[in-house]
Amino acid sequence: VAVDGNPDAPAFVHADHPVCVNILDADALEAVARQFKVDGLYPAAEISVEAVAKAGTALGLPGIAPTVATLVRHKSAMRSALDEAGLPNPAHREVYTLAEARDCAVSLGFPLIIKPVDANSSKGVQFLESLDDLHDAYDTAIEHSFLGIALLEEFMEGEEYCVDGLVYQGHYILGGITGKERSPLPHRFDQSIYMPPRIAAREHEAIDTCAQQALRAIGFEHGTFHLEIIVTAQGPRIVEIAGRPGGGRIPTDLIPLAYGMDFIADSLRIALGEAPESSRHHERGAALYWLDAQPGVVTEITGVDEARALPGVRDLHLHAQPGDTLAPIVDCPTRDAVGYVLCAGDTVDEAIARARAVRATCTIHSA
Repeated sequence: VAVDGNPDAPAFVHADHPVCVNILDADALEAVARQFKVDGLYPAAEISVEAVAKAGTALGLPGIAPTVATLVRHKSAMRSALDEAGLPNPAHREVYTLAEARDCAVSLGFPLIIKPVDANSSKGVQFLESLDDLHDAYDTAIEHSFLGIALLEEFMEGEEYCVDGLVYQGHYILGGITGKERSPLPHRFDQSIYMPPRIAAREHEAIDTCAQQALRAIGFEHGTFHLEIIVTAQGPRIVEIAGRPGGGRIPTDLIPLAYGMDFIADSLRIALGEAPESSRHHERGAALYWLDAQPGVVTEITGVDEARALPGVRDLHLHAQPGDTLAPIVDCPTRDAVGYVLCAGDTVDEAIARARAVRATCTIHSA
């Protein structure tokens, strides 16, 4: 049963039972679940995590508790939970007005990151160097917040990684750690992701430990998670925690290509209250690179066939088509409107080289 608020949701054509309801409405989700007598609820979308947790609890189905769902959806509440657990955390303040944001920014000191307290997909996230940057950035953050709240955080300098995994009855299972290339500031979104990460074993262990500590701090005991961690000069620090599978085809493609692990199957098993069964079989390389394009009307796309013929290409997906109007790329939705390439290799370096070759070959022209 596929549930979405969009009657034209792509998955509806594949579902036995497509149902169009508001996925933020826990009562509506509970009603659909009762109608079809489902055995599990699965929050594939970030914004549905709280409603799924509430509906699942009402039905007695496996999953995270509503209180935990609130912590992973509300970034300020997550920060407070990490503070209470004594885990390293950047200085942070939630703000409700521009005047309050100005006072807090001066108090915290620059540079800072401002973000909506409850948005997703890097929407409304910006880097602030001074008060001159604040006004427009604050308005953008508030615009993308369901609650109308912005969060100011101390800027954390360092490389960023994703951690994807499962928790089954309190037992932590690592799916994989993802390396990435991020956008230039002032925006903050991924331009590429790859597995395995190109880091030493000690750093890998430190990131893994940080993820486990953060999940314990918020009481995350059963479900699928996606974390973002920055390794600062003082050690790993949590950026965000999500109670659903990661995007960028991490759970469906990168983890299976890199490790031979059927992560999605185990993720669904856990949602049903069943024990995971999959394991790692090898270590190879996988890389997903988003394509770049200038804002404007797409006039032509060249090099597509040549790019698809290059070694290691598993998928070259073009969302942009001639005639489409592309906005400036400032977050994940505007980035995703262009397209991406997924490549595999015997090593991560080979996969990355192949993805870069595709991105250099396939060109989206705009005017």
